[in-house]
Amino acid sequence: MNRNQKAEKISNWDGRVSKITNLVVKPRYINSDYMSEPCDGILTDTGKLEILKLIAKSGTGPYFIARWDQRPEHLDIDMHNASKGAIRKFKNNKDGYGGHHTNRATDPHTRIFDVKIELPEGVIFHGEVAFSNTYEIKVSIHAEAKMSIDAQVIKANHDR
Repeated sequence: MNRNQKAEKISNWDGRVSKITNLVVKPRYINSDYMSEPCDGILTDTGKLEILKLIAKSGTGPYFIARWDQRPEHLDIDMHNASKGAIRKFKNNKDGYGGHHTNRATDPHTRIFDVKIELPEGVIFHGEVAFSNTYEIKVSIHAEAKMSIDAQVIKANHDR
């Protein structure tokens, strides 16, 4: 699927999250070599809604992007700037890698996720990420109007 096809498919989603606001990041632990950085939190035309980045202060090595997954309504973490094998292990929680999927708090009135990102070298981040979602809903309104006119002809007076 090319970019235009994906954008067309995404534009037909009704009830999707179009942006996030009120981002609160509460780290219990963050590796001293990493820092967190908020993303713009706005849905792109291809359906990406990035929320948070965890990047190495050195600018090298793996980094992580927390993104909203529309269909299951989850916060997922993607690993970047690493080998395909390492990324696959991260997604599948194998060999000391973990954190692709997060756990949502059990309170249905809050949107708080427990995030724990791990590499074989140790924990990169462990904490809570909370935010508010803005849902986009398409509304179609049909209006109809009727009008009637009564006319009366008044003849002009020719005596003037």
